[in-house]
Amino acid sequence: MLTLKQMSQKDYDAYLSTAVTYYASEKVKAGTWTEQLAFQKATEEYQRLLPQGIQTPDNYFYRLDQDGTKIGVIWFAKSKDNPETAFIYDFQIGNAYQNQGYGKQALKLVDTEAAKLGFRNIALHVFGSNQRALHLYRESGFEVTDINMEKRL
Repeated sequence: MLTLKQMSQKDYDAYLSTAVTYYASEKVKAGTWTEQLAFQKATEEYQRLLPQGIQTPDNYFYRLDQDGTKIGVIWFAKSKDNPETAFIYDFQIGNAYQNQGYGKQALKLVDTEAAKLGFRNIALHVFGSNQRALHLYRESGFEVTDINMEKRL
């Protein structure tokens, strides 16, 4: 059975060590940042968003466990734009566990947890190149609200 389990400090430290690198690589892939500056910018972004780490108020960090085995993580926070909205900053399912329905199950668990915390909406950002995630989010009831576009010259 898939469950959400609050991250421990140890879980958070392990998460952070890979999350910053992954975020930097996605920003490079999207063409937003150069390779030379990506890791520095990603580190600064995480420090800005999480000045107190796992203890930063209004931020919620969970492990996704399948029968006691960690298969992913999720981080959401109270939206800066709307206090009734939980904004998903990061959602990861391990490669070995993808395409098995865990993503959809996890998002249902997040819906329930966010509602318990008093949120009425959930929002997220997805990189345009991540077609698998776009498909999952649409199937899970998310709707496109904004689209940023870029043209290379």
